[in-house]
Amino acid sequence: MMKIKERRIKLDKGKQRELIAIMANKLGSVKKLSKELSVPYSTLKGYFEEVRLLPENLFNKITDYLGINKNRLNMRYLDSNWGSVLGGKKGMAQLERKYPKKILRWRKEAINKAIITGTHYGYSNIKKIKTPFLNKKLAEFIGIYLGDGTMTKHQLRIVGDSRFDKLYFDYISKLVSELFGLKTSVLKQKNTNTSLLVIYSKNLCDFLNKNFNLKPGDKIRNRNIIPKKVLHNRDLSKACLRGLIDTDGSVSRRGRNGSQFCIQFTSHNKELLKQVNMIGRNLKIFTFSDKTGAGTNKWENIVRYFQIVGSSNPKHITRFLLRKDGKNIYRNDLSYYLEQEKYKTLNLPFTLKGV
Repeated sequence: MMKIKERRIKLDKGKQRELIAIMANKLGSVKKLSKELSVPYSTLKGYFEEVRLLPENLFNKITDYLGINKNRLNMRYLDSNWGSVLGGKKGMAQLERKYPKKILRWRKEAINKAIITGTHYGYSNIKKIKTPFLNKKLAEFIGIYLGDGTMTKHQLRIVGDSRFDKLYFDYISKLVSELFGLKTSVLKQKNTNTSLLVIYSKNLCDFLNKNFNLKPGDKIRNRNIIPKKVLHNRDLSKACLRGLIDTDGSVSRRGRNGSQFCIQFTSHNKELLKQVNMIGRNLKIFTFSDKTGAGTNKWENIVRYFQIVGSSNPKHITRFLLRKDGKNIYRNDLSYYLEQEKYKTLNLPFTLKGV
């Protein structure tokens, strides 16, 4: 017996996207929406981008959930043989009547959170960006990405610790705005201390790929390393090193009872680690390296690092300044100090002067 193909629903442009966005906001997450509709994320994304029309059963689920009379929506049933126009052009007005105070907030939240694709609902997926010349700030951003970043063709993410990296994420957000004219979003993973700073921009990803050969996907497999024009310029390489250590490095106590102090960059990307070690050696800072890390535990070299490289990450600066003042704190003590005005109002990037 031949299986009859399910009819598809054709709505006015943008309306399918809006229905999905509103339902996602009501449920609270894309994961819950995917579960509610029993469709995988990739399929849901296609429906949201309107490259696929909603099948009748999913359309019915959405309208039923939202309490919308589908017969009042301007739509067509499509199959291989026929299509018929149903309803009037005032269907979406029903949503506004049903949720008069909420619909504007939902639309705004949908834009800000970029729940499905990371693009602005109702707007073009391609957002224009500023394209800066290579300078120290851009070199630092490249270091930030190479340290704790991931990139797809459409978005870039920086991983952080929600307990300690709020101030640093604020700094990165300002940096991204200044360099590219883009806004960022910060997401916290449930039941973890992991935070993600997300930049939704295909143009940004294309810019980094075309100009610096930073490819989306796995950074090690794609051999994402410090670009030569950054590596071989002293000022740019220092800024890039700052971004790398601020994300994938540590400034911490070592040894028995914290008798030593250490700056170390850690990575499983062997070629990137080799580059970082070379920069640190050329600056006469790094004194050791192994298969996964490079850095120094000599106090005079650590002071030199904060004099000529510096840091934009308040958690690293705070630990260094406390150690300099004779306080030897554990990592978990950081939250207390990061709330103090002295450390919340640091001028970033911070460099040590007068020593």
